[in-house]
Amino acid sequence: MLLNNCDKTRGIVMTDEMLKKKLERFLQKANEEERDVVTSFLDGMLKKQENQYGTYLGALTQIQTNFLDNGNFEVILPIQPIVNNPLNMVHGGITATLLDTAMGSMINRKLDRSLAAVTAEMKVNYLKPGVGTELRCIATVVHEGKHLHVAEAKVFDDKEQLVAMATGTFFIIPRKPAS
Repeated sequence: MLLNNCDKTRGIVMTDEMLKKKLERFLQKANEEERDVVTSFLDGMLKKQENQYGTYLGALTQIQTNFLDNGNFEVILPIQPIVNNPLNMVHGGITATLLDTAMGSMINRKLDRSLAAVTAEMKVNYLKPGVGTELRCIATVVHEGKHLHVAEAKVFDDKEQLVAMATGTFFIIPRKPAS
């Protein structure tokens, strides 16, 4: 059984049957874009269940990550309606999340398994709208200290135009044991 926040406050338990009916009601009125968004959402959630994504946000946005040959870290975000603002460009908060994800993921993957990096500060410069088919973010580590790491990242559109850039400072903390 599933409870969503709204239903929790009303004391309603969301059963599988109720969820199916809610989805059917949505699909009856859904336009093509809304159907594409739901399909993308479900594809991401299925991949999350199969451990292809570590977080719901990664699954929702369907990002791809990898280390490059030069040691930098790359995160690719497909541009789809769920990440756009009302002006039909990638929402600035999504762009900031992409920058933060690239820098933080790079640092976390380089740390000893007993440590974790969390964002302490981030400065973002938005240079042009995020439009096209995907955004590609490249992160590099600028400083590796005992308690703080500093990274920088740049976001490019599918025409290799610079969309945004950021610097970030990350606290290095002990990783909590899995419960």
